[in-house]
Amino acid sequence: MTSTTILQVSSLSKTFKNVQAVQNISFSLQQGDIFAFLGPNGAGKTTTLRILLDIIKADSGTIKWDFDSNESAFPPSSQIGYLPEERGLYTDQPIIRSLVYLASIRGMEPSKARKSAFEWLERLDLADRAKEKLQALSKGNQQKIQFVASILHKPAFAILDEPFSGLDPLNQEKFIEYIRELNEQGTTILLSSHQMSLVEKIAHRVFLINQGKELFNGSLMDIYKSFGQQHILDISFASEVPHEKFRLLPNVENLSPVGTQQVMVTFNPGTELKEILGNLSMMEGITNIKSHNSSLHDIFLNMVKAHQQ
Repeated sequence: MTSTTILQVSSLSKTFKNVQAVQNISFSLQQGDIFAFLGPNGAGKTTTLRILLDIIKADSGTIKWDFDSNESAFPPSSQIGYLPEERGLYTDQPIIRSLVYLASIRGMEPSKARKSAFEWLERLDLADRAKEKLQALSKGNQQKIQFVASILHKPAFAILDEPFSGLDPLNQEKFIEYIRELNEQGTTILLSSHQMSLVEKIAHRVFLINQGKELFNGSLMDIYKSFGQQHILDISFASEVPHEKFRLLPNVENLSPVGTQQVMVTFNPGTELKEILGNLSMMEGITNIKSHNSSLHDIFLNMVKAHQQ
């Protein structure tokens, strides 16, 4: 079964004064995707999202949305949910009033919006604060309300810009489940973040961007196959890590201390595990060796380094 292309972005560029924020990038989303737009702060992520929503204009390039075979340059508000990086709600209004109002202007009946809003507030343990003003909540709880406001009207397409901002680890994991649930219910998701360890748990495809330029565009499986083929070992010692011996070890790309008695060692791509273990066998005091694959964060850092050379 062929998926429908719901968003097609071609050769998009945007410059602010002397800074080229977005440089000739292209990507597409299929209906049902969880597409992660990833990069560090200042990489061009939020600029791109604002162009997609016609908040700011691109200097060049084209954007084509397709909802139910109706192509357009701008998405209909009833079909789109947007969680902005900055807070965008009425801080001096009761929470429930703001949620119902925002859902109703996107086409949801107020009675249904109110019912759904209370259901979400119950899930988020905030139902008892529904009549409070948003400004009375903590930063993390404000983020929860902002999220609900962006998806309450059950959009076909949701743009979530830094959805994990301000959340503690427990709530970050809950948000991963909420995003997965939305996707399973039919919402296509464009997720922008610099927290790659969280995003790689749910994304189907990724677009890596740095300084406005594309570094990678494809599936998670493809990026692991193409750029994650190197051995990373966590090595524990009975006493302090002998850093001087590791500096003499062949094919070591990076050393990262983990306390005084453990070190994470990244070896150059292509280095055989047999060779690595043979060299390590000459070291005294090793109590444990644990191998793991490159994370998306590790791959991104390596790609940035290669791009800057």
